[in-house]
Amino acid sequence: MLNMNEAEWNLRVDLAAAFHLVVANNLHEAIANHFSAVLPDNRHFLVNPFGLHFSEITASNLIVCDFNGKVVSGDGAPSPSAHHIHAPIHRLVPRAKVLLHTHQPNATALTMIAGGRLEWALQTACRFYGRVAYDTDYDGVALSDSVGERMTKILGEADVLFLGNHGIITAAPTVAQAFDDLYFVERVAQIQILAMSTGRPLTLLAPEMIERVATQTRHERFELGYIERHFEAQKRLLDNAGGHYRR
Repeated sequence: MLNMNEAEWNLRVDLAAAFHLVVANNLHEAIANHFSAVLPDNRHFLVNPFGLHFSEITASNLIVCDFNGKVVSGDGAPSPSAHHIHAPIHRLVPRAKVLLHTHQPNATALTMIAGGRLEWALQTACRFYGRVAYDTDYDGVALSDSVGERMTKILGEADVLFLGNHGIITAAPTVAQAFDDLYFVERVAQIQILAMSTGRPLTLLAPEMIERVATQTRHERFELGYIERHFEAQKRLLDNAGGHYRR
């Protein structure tokens, strides 16, 4: 194990688990996309080195960058887009300790549809009520910090950012919460697209019901510990398969 404190090692294990869980749920694009997590010192962040398949990521081969995107520890370097998205957001949004960026199939499909949005027609969708932002001005591959800075302004206080014609980002204080959102936003998008494919109109929930269910699911997620229990259950599946991510 690297010479580091327990808090950093535990964060590495959780972030590495997220990569493997994304593979297990087919939300990945091999070596593309990137996840990051701010270290306890609040001056550096972990990120995946460019070129490794998500299934190859382990706790020990994650690299450390400063908020300017400079590599300070580990082998390799992040992809340019990882540098220009994650460094600015971590620098400018202190609450965004963890950022998971994917091009997962169904959520990304919504970013390709004119006016594509999560529709409040499903109980699970309500968990995202008031927590989603939409970036509709696609401006190419992220090759400068200005892209991440622009995303920061659109993200605001949201936890999920839909990137038009691109993919999504979840932002959270913990890996468990960021993964929970990543997992369930894909499930919501998948079911919504399935319903839309029938050609029949969606049955939208009344505004007061949306708010009621949003409050109920917030209670489940935080007061009842759903987020942490979900993530631990998912990690147990990885451990039962060998737990390679913990290396």
